[in-house]
Amino acid sequence: MIANAVFVATLIFLALGFWLMHALHFLVPWRSLILHTYLKSIAVYAALLFANILGLTIWIERKFFLRDAGRKLKHFDQEIHTGKSELSAEILSRFSDEEEPL
Repeated sequence: MIANAVFVATLIFLALGFWLMHALHFLVPWRSLILHTYLKSIAVYAALLFANILGLTIWIERKFFLRDAGRKLKHFDQEIHTGKSELSAEILSRFSDEEEPL
């Protein structure tokens, strides 16, 4: 999930960067002056923007793609404990050993 979120955040960040380069093409003659003066501020802003986009994509993935994860895991757990699953005997024995009460 994290890898997918980083991939999507990178795509969005690059799309915003290309759009911004197109929108600010009139500043090209002063590029060296702007970069020399404001490079640190631009880098900090870009890092914070990427972190926010990454957080947003993780939130969206968790909200929409992991909606029924608890219900699915409960169903899977019930299949394992009833023995009506297609898992190997080794996995079934491992799960049955972990059933000791606390």
